[in-house]
Amino acid sequence: MDELNFLSKEETSTKIDEIFSELSNEEKNSLFRIHSILKNIATNETNTKLRKSLFLLSNICSPMIDLESRNDPFQPFMTWGNKRSFLPIDLINEEILYLSSILDEDFPPILKARIADILWTYSKPKNKKHSEIAIENYISMDVFDDFFEPDVYVFWERAVMLAKQIKNSSLIEKIKSKLLNEIEHPSTSWDFHLLKIIEIFDNTDLDKGLNHELAEKLLEKQKEFNHEKQFHIAEKYLESATKLFKKAGNAEDSYRSLAFLAQATENHGDYRKNESAMVANSFYKLALQRYREIPNSYRNTLQIDQKLDTVQDKITQSGLLITDELQLISTKQMNISELQEQSINHVKDKQTAFESLLYFSGVSSCNFESIWKSTEKYIQNSVVSSLFGATSVSLDGRKISSIPPLALDGNNRDEVILKNAIKNFGIHIHLAVEGCILPALEQIQQEHIFPKNFLVDLCKLSDIVPEKREILVANALYQGFEWDFRSAIHLLAPQVENMVRQLLKRNGLVTTHTDPNGIENEMGLSSLVSIVGAREILGDDLWFELQTVFTDSLSANLRNEVGHGLLDDDTSNSLYSVYAWWVVLRLVVRNVIPKS
Repeated sequence: MDELNFLSKEETSTKIDEIFSELSNEEKNSLFRIHSILKNIATNETNTKLRKSLFLLSNICSPMIDLESRNDPFQPFMTWGNKRSFLPIDLINEEILYLSSILDEDFPPILKARIADILWTYSKPKNKKHSEIAIENYISMDVFDDFFEPDVYVFWERAVMLAKQIKNSSLIEKIKSKLLNEIEHPSTSWDFHLLKIIEIFDNTDLDKGLNHELAEKLLEKQKEFNHEKQFHIAEKYLESATKLFKKAGNAEDSYRSLAFLAQATENHGDYRKNESAMVANSFYKLALQRYREIPNSYRNTLQIDQKLDTVQDKITQSGLLITDELQLISTKQMNISELQEQSINHVKDKQTAFESLLYFSGVSSCNFESIWKSTEKYIQNSVVSSLFGATSVSLDGRKISSIPPLALDGNNRDEVILKNAIKNFGIHIHLAVEGCILPALEQIQQEHIFPKNFLVDLCKLSDIVPEKREILVANALYQGFEWDFRSAIHLLAPQVENMVRQLLKRNGLVTTHTDPNGIENEMGLSSLVSIVGAREILGDDLWFELQTVFTDSLSANLRNEVGHGLLDDDTSNSLYSVYAWWVVLRLVVRNVIPKS
């Protein structure tokens, strides 16, 4: 490797052994920790070859594995603006050659597996040996009773995927034997260990014939969590058991498990009711939904009708106790660091993903009455701007909106106040996103995961999401949790319009207009919010936000920008897109109610 300015493979192996000998078990089993450690060492290294080699090894340890993707499994650890962290597609031929040359060295399994996996995925032509090396090293890794690192479960599942790709039946059986042994003789006492192992079977269809047996193990294990009042863990086990029974074709056992799940959810509400009536109410509603999913033919055996009456009473009683437990954060006279800290504290340490979303939906607010009063005061004190009005111009020089001057008789006063309020609300949005939403989002994602199936279920339970739109809305929300707000806004904008349309229709408003030929056409969002009666149905705050974020050219005008393809890479990833995503998430979360 001299000509490439890399260390020889022997020197590389020696240096890696030296570095790993100083690492803790936790560090040795975390790719991101290894990435950071190698990067720090390389940064301070004066030896050019060593520096270059360590930087390369550091880089390949940073990407995350996307288990849902077969052809593009590596994703950047971070994205910001139009930039991202390292991906294997950035590797040049000389770097791939170097990685190939060192693969046979006796590296730690986590590093050897990563090198082999990258070579298998990106080298041309593909070499099955690379895949086999990756698999063998992935499954050689273990968890420890005094240490938990989620990467290990990802590695084991990745091993299954690779073995299936190359159709290596002996390796598939080897992996299965490894996982079954972990079920019978767990190497850690971590509460979710059994669940994680069985999820690998479920996600990869490693052995469909075991689905019933695995579901029974989950059903048995959840009893101890219920007994210990760890209901959030019991629910996870029961969700998985219900799914596996269904996949195994055992309807009776599936609904039996679902009844246990509903009961655990109800018990969770009972446990939390003294802490928060609102939180308890949300659990009771979810329990009711789950009870209702059980068909009539099974309800008598499982005594569901009685449970339905009981939980409905609990919903009513807890609902009466709710005043407004979600305390909104004031931004008045507060610097952004204080605001960020307050936002983080507002959402941290919540026991469930749904509870964290409830609090996340309250990290900021829009108070139209307050905005109106402050804007009115601003106009009174800005005589010059009031006399001459204002004009907004697009980036390409087009006049896109204007605020008329205040008439001498004051007959357009309300119009001028509203337009100025819309224009100036951008300041609030920037503060809300940078000071509240993004810090809080980062915090809840450190504590919980928000997979697509969870968001689909959330949308199904939300009264604001129209039927047969649950997956569309959930996919849009999921992109936000991936911090891909570009994709999110393009999915969300048309769905917001439909949400508003259906809400107005349900409340008796006509959402169509008839052209001269007698053809009825649905109104766009800007027209929908202008219908007489729409403001009363939406409420002042949401009515104002919809205009500011989605329909008015004085502000973001995202519905029009998306619909006409006017957003570019930068504008689609703006703070407005983040705020729009959060607004929709808030609507979904705040409208979660049981459906008949």
